[in-house]
Amino acid sequence: MEVAEGAILTQNTSWKNAESALRRLKGKTVDELLDHDSLGDLIKSAGFYVQKERYLRAFLRYYSSKIESLSLPTDARNELLDLKGIGKETSDSIALYALHQRTVPVDSYTLRLFNRYLGTDYSMTDYEEIRTALIGVFNQEQLMEFHALIDEHCKEVCRKFPRCDSCSINENCLRNY
Repeated sequence: MEVAEGAILTQNTSWKNAESALRRLKGKTVDELLDHDSLGDLIKSAGFYVQKERYLRAFLRYYSSKIESLSLPTDARNELLDLKGIGKETSDSIALYALHQRTVPVDSYTLRLFNRYLGTDYSMTDYEEIRTALIGVFNQEQLMEFHALIDEHCKEVCRKFPRCDSCSINENCLRNY
């Protein structure tokens, strides 16, 4: 549940701010969150809290009624995509990390690393192409690790203004800064 909440709360904000909101949700059941009069107050630090409250409530209603019956990755992904406020990246994050299904989110870190390391010029319009290629190469467990490693590397080293001198794959980077 925390993975799904985090995927929703981190939309258009830093993980630090989303994490602060997650701490206030921790330990509460789905029913407690759905019954909470001002869920927005609990998640305010995540920004866009009025919208995110609607998205989170929609997900919680969905979760309480359907999540346990899903078995195929495409079922979860497509059903999640039908929820207001759940896009491809959020849906794939929930499906991969919470439901352990074979998919992968293509986030800005993935694009940054691929564009710099592979010399490509991918954008979010290439989301499905990249996602499909990765699913074709890696199994579910590898996808989780691969995506987590990319995110960690880009948060610490391959930042917007990269720290190439501390990069372990720098010698193979096609866009050396």
